[in-house]
Amino acid sequence: LSDLVWVPNPGPQTEAYFSQADEVFYGGQAGGGKTDLMLGLALTHHRQALILRRTNREVGGLVERMTQITGSRNGFNSQTGIWRYAGRMIELGGCQLEEDKQKYKGVARDFYGFDEVSDFTQTQYEFIIGWNRSAIAGQRCRVVAAGNPPTRPEGLWVLKRWAAWLDPVNYRGRPAEPGELRWYTTDPASGEEIEVEGPGPHLIGGQEVFARSRTFI
Repeated sequence: LSDLVWVPNPGPQTEAYFSQADEVFYGGQAGGGKTDLMLGLALTHHRQALILRRTNREVGGLVERMTQITGSRNGFNSQTGIWRYAGRMIELGGCQLEEDKQKYKGVARDFYGFDEVSDFTQTQYEFIIGWNRSAIAGQRCRVVAAGNPPTRPEGLWVLKRWAAWLDPVNYRGRPAEPGELRWYTTDPASGEEIEVEGPGPHLIGGQEVFARSRTFI
């Protein structure tokens, strides 16, 4: 990693950096490197990235930290919020209103980062990550949701999505250890999310479906 513009700190940040999960919830207090993890992954492992904060005003903090990491603002377009670096395209944006999720519709990206994920609504999160894919063979695709377990009712969906790690008392199954991968898919008939063993394909309701993995670090 020594030749990269950014390297993770030893410990949880490194564990999250190398996690094979499709969706990582990376927790920790302020100063724990949550923002740096997302920017670092976008700068070193991905080609088309979108990193979001909930309010447009907060995006300035992402720009400042990216400037510190790369050493300049060369390649940054303040009008579009797009940063071009070493052949990579990194968009830094906000999703302040519910309908702002439509701004990110239909654009395939191999990396999504949500800074303070519990500030976002469940519908914003699930709508946006629906385009987490790449046409480039071999390109890793993933989502990093950074933040702390929610303290407001609006963010309780985060507890449910990562219940195996964050809410083991109410989880209908075996609680998960930090860093452990669990696999989830949607029942085509009911639309309900279910936990399965491995990526699949799984035959559910007469249809073959695939699953995505999650973890919490």
